Amino acid sequence: VTAESQRTSASANISIMPKDETEARLLSVGDGQTKEAELGMKMDVEAAKSTATDIKKETTAFAKDLGNQIGTTWEEMRAAKFTLALDSEDDTWWKKGIKCFMTYLMKPLIIIIMIYVFIGKQLYKVYQILPIHLLEMIFGVGLCFFGGVYFASIAAFEAFRNFGGKLLLDELALCWEQAMLVKEAHDEDEKKDLNEDGIADVQQMSTNELINHKAKVAMMAVKEPDRLMKASQYLFTAWVSVIATLKSQFAKTVAIALGIADQLELPAVQLFGPTLAMLLGKDLQHWVAPTIGTTIKVVAVVVASYIQAVISAFYSGLRGGRLFGEAFMYGVMPYVSPYLPECLNVKDFNPDESYIDEIIGFPLAAAGFYYQITNGFALDFPYSIIMFPCTAVEWIIRWHIYT
Repeated sequence: VTAESQRTSASANISIMPKDETEARLLSVGDGQTKEAELGMKMDVEAAKSTATDIKKETTAFAKDLGNQIGTTWEEMRAAKFTLALDSEDDTWWKKGIKCFMTYLMKPLIIIIMIYVFIGKQLYKVYQILPIHLLEMIFGVGLCFFGGVYFASIAAFEAFRNFGGKLLLDELALCWEQAMLVKEAHDEDEKKDLNEDGIADVQQMSTNELINHKAKVAMMAVKEPDRLMKASQYLFTAWVSVIATLKSQFAKTVAIALGIADQLELPAVQLFGPTLAMLLGKDLQHWVAPTIGTTIKVVAVVVASYIQAVISAFYSGLRGGRLFGEAFMYGVMPYVSPYLPECLNVKDFNPDESYIDEIIGFPLAAAGFYYQITNGFALDFPYSIIMFPCTAVEWIIRWHIYT
């Protein structure tokens, strides 16, 4: 990679920013001295202090509200054990499963989602105040050390952006807004006790009544059903298009996965079929072949994903190292070069003629690739907990790509 190509790439990246922001962040080197408002490494101190104060206040309020909700949810779940006995209707197993989910799992799941959404909002506030080159350095390190772990998500993000990222965000924001209205209506409905017997009305409903009631509450809470339907249709269309794009992009590893599955399915059925049929019994013997076939597909997805992860880790390592090196060269070197020894010959530092980005980027890329290989493309604790939503999305995308 030459310095000329780096300069061209940096110019292309800067050109997409607004003119005022571009002028504030462009590197300006004349007689070896940098101008004061350059490089995108300066932070608005007042904005940072204000953001820190807001985050502190919101975190305190959120923690207090979260504690109250967890306590309320626990009491509701304890009370549900007694009120479930009131349902004497002989419902089907799937209706009982839905009622069990809505009684015991729905509220805890909403609380977990709220925690991750809150963390995401606070990180976005931090993102908005960080200097541009510092952000590039952070993203570069992330690509170097985790690009292979989330290769499908990164590719899907790029594909979504090409399909109209701004419109996609608008539609997602609309769906989230309507979902919050449904949540508020659900919370209010959980507290209602119209017969004033000390037990919430929803806990005394049968399975059919509860399903119909909750569906009605949700439909009444949605204020813009037409826009919600259009947004859902757009998101579904974008999702199908992205999956088709990714299947084409990862065609080689998809072929490997399908080849593994096709070659192993019949021998696996012949080998494990009799034993599994005996374990399942006569009534469930027809599930033997689908069960083994699905298991083979899961194994094929894991193998193909590992192969693609190795390829993507190498590529993302190079890409992340280059991004970090460019950001370091344009954002940090002009500040530190006047203080470096004269033997380094960087007093009159000019990034257009420097190879600092390659000197820093390639070793960082090698370190990131080695880290991913030695860790088996998995995150260490507690990062695995923090990044669990991203990991879940990653494996959902992989399943759609390889099956």
